[in-house]
Amino acid sequence: MAQLITGGTGFVGAELARLLVERGESVVLFDSAPNYNRIEGTENKAKVIQGDLRVWPEVFNVIKQNNIEGIYHLGSMLSVASEINPWASFQVNVLGTMHVLEAARLFGVKELVFASSAATYGLGTTGVITDDTLQRPTSMYGCGKVYCELLGQFYRRNFDLDFRSVRYPSVIGPGVRTPGVAQYNAWMIEETALGKPYECYVTEDTKAPVIYFKDAAHCAYKCYKAPKERIKTVNYNVSGVTPARTAKELEQVVKRFIPKAKISYKPDPNTMSFFRNLAVDVFDDSKAREEWGWEPLYPNLEEVVKDFIQEMRQNAKRYGIG
Repeated sequence: MAQLITGGTGFVGAELARLLVERGESVVLFDSAPNYNRIEGTENKAKVIQGDLRVWPEVFNVIKQNNIEGIYHLGSMLSVASEINPWASFQVNVLGTMHVLEAARLFGVKELVFASSAATYGLGTTGVITDDTLQRPTSMYGCGKVYCELLGQFYRRNFDLDFRSVRYPSVIGPGVRTPGVAQYNAWMIEETALGKPYECYVTEDTKAPVIYFKDAAHCAYKCYKAPKERIKTVNYNVSGVTPARTAKELEQVVKRFIPKAKISYKPDPNTMSFFRNLAVDVFDDSKAREEWGWEPLYPNLEEVVKDFIQEMRQNAKRYGIG
């Protein structure tokens, strides 16, 4: 029996594949554009299959032909790309998830963990977000994710598919080129570590909840391993660095490790409009902690920055850093 990771050579998927392989799991990576650099060191230990979530026969075949018992459904079109092309976003994120759920039902998959997002919240949400906070997303990406959370709940109730999901805040780590509203966190660390000046596109007091990419992978694995009887809430907030830290606080931490870092600020009006609608101090994950023992390995910004820089230096090829 094998574990399937959709988006398996992506940002979180590749790190999760590394974690599973280290634990002796049989792993299949399904990706529309496989990035073999990302899975450096595991490429000969995991099976890579190129495929598209939008094409249901490809999804059905990868599950049926590889004796899949568990799925980590991480594949999706991300936030900025979804805003640019909402039609494609619907096909990948919503219809693609329906294909994965239906294949799991038809071929007797034991369990499915879905990667959701804090983007399912919005419209004036401020302060502390809990699992009970009203979800009113304003982005196409957030709308698709909240729909899929509910679709998974439907499959759990009606078809006894052991569906559970984790809502990530902004995931940060080295080598990400995809634009995102909170990507300034990662780029501030990466650019300055490479000796480049960084112009931050938010104000100094902007804050966004973040989780380190290693914690995102660790979290998906821990959620998957939780006994079924412990899963009550089903769709869980998970946090990394808590409480959220401002861009200026991040700058101060970066300069402890890179004293000569040059960081300036030129806020983008569109991005700041987003943060006015979703100003979060705490992404409360108490349900995940209580029900299946979630706890981040990198809860402090200092630990994140230190490991981020170390990863860049030790695995430059993996992250496409020259």
